[in-house]
Amino acid sequence: RFVLRHKLPFYDFFVCFEDDMRVTADHVINFLELSSGIQHLHNQALSNSDHHAHVSDPSPPRSPRHKPNDGALFGNDVIDDPVQAEHVKRLFPGFLRVEVLDRQPDHPLRRPGVLDNHGFVKEIPPSTNAFTSNGESMLKPTNCCAEDDPPRGKTTPHPKMDELILWETNIQATGVRKYADPVGWVAAMPVEDRSDVGSYWSGYPNVYGKENVKRPRRIDATIGNQAGFMATRSQIEYFHNVACPGGFFPPYDSQHWKGDSLQRHSVEFWSGGFQLFGQCFLNRILSLDPKKFERQLIYHVSNNKQRTIAAKKVIRVGDFYGQIMKVKERAEELIRQF
Repeated sequence: RFVLRHKLPFYDFFVCFEDDMRVTADHVINFLELSSGIQHLHNQALSNSDHHAHVSDPSPPRSPRHKPNDGALFGNDVIDDPVQAEHVKRLFPGFLRVEVLDRQPDHPLRRPGVLDNHGFVKEIPPSTNAFTSNGESMLKPTNCCAEDDPPRGKTTPHPKMDELILWETNIQATGVRKYADPVGWVAAMPVEDRSDVGSYWSGYPNVYGKENVKRPRRIDATIGNQAGFMATRSQIEYFHNVACPGGFFPPYDSQHWKGDSLQRHSVEFWSGGFQLFGQCFLNRILSLDPKKFERQLIYHVSNNKQRTIAAKKVIRVGDFYGQIMKVKERAEELIRQF
């Protein structure tokens, strides 16, 4: 943060990730394109008399609407609702940290059926529309994880899509929403209840078997640690001057930090983005366009979490994308009923 503060006037763009994350030009370009779309949405909202951005083909009004059962401003049934300019400003392109299964003998995650029985597969089976007629994922592994043979370090050469896994979040902590073009349909990553600008939650109305189940919020196991962040100069200025309580840059000497700014936080808070996505009211979104979604996957090249994380937390990236697409389909079905 000290380096960022010093270098801010001299650079237009900043990439800050832990040193075992592979960040490519595709990631940066995709990030900038989605950021530009968000800015377009914000300008659209400011130009409208109600200061909201609207989709071009809104669904009819629905009643009754879900009431939040935590500290959120919105219920869990927000699909294509108008979004006010202030909330558009809080949208931010997100990433998913992934690994590629290694090919060492007796890999526990390669045992028959282990990854097929992933989290919430019964409640939200992956959509068939996320796969080709041959059963292959619509996503490709090359943008995040291409590697020649012999591979470097612990990476896996010539990865296949069904070898890509994630473990930092799950479908229970995820929602979807349709924004006006050019943003369109997105997945909503986990966010604190007070920060949430609204989405259609995967658990709505009672997918997980109980009435009034609370949506997972600030839970380390599902918050989606992406091991870093990237941002333009203007985005970082927004972090410091508007979004982040106590500021984004040092000195951290306001009352917010309680006189203990550095010692009370982990490396994930500073480099992993937990401050941005836990305290700064930012809402990470992931484009659901498959060509863009695969550019939101970042390879953890240490490739070692797969050997230490409980199997129940792990899911194939293609299956997770399929679950998100299933939630999108359920959201579309809901608005077709009105």
